[in-house]
Amino acid sequence: MGLTMVQKRAVTKEMAKRYRKASKKAKGNMLDELCALTGWSRDHARRALREAARPPQHAPQRVLARTQTYGDDLIKPLRKIWATLDGPCGKRLAPFCPRSCR
Repeated sequence: MGLTMVQKRAVTKEMAKRYRKASKKAKGNMLDELCALTGWSRDHARRALREAARPPQHAPQRVLARTQTYGDDLIKPLRKIWATLDGPCGKRLAPFCPRSCR
């Protein structure tokens, strides 16, 4: 029975600490060991060790919600037209809109 993904990730994280400081020959031995333990190919194991050694990336901060461009007096008819025409994109919707919508 093989390791679970959580166990593989934990083993890779621990091994990545040693892998970064190891000599080329030791890195090869560590790759062989990780491949035998996890069943991964050498290429995948090498990438997994490299990714595990990286510091965690922070997600970019979200931009605040946009202010509403159009009022309800314009959005309600647009939604009705859009739904009637089976939801076309804006480019295909424009010819069906009255001049006040554009």
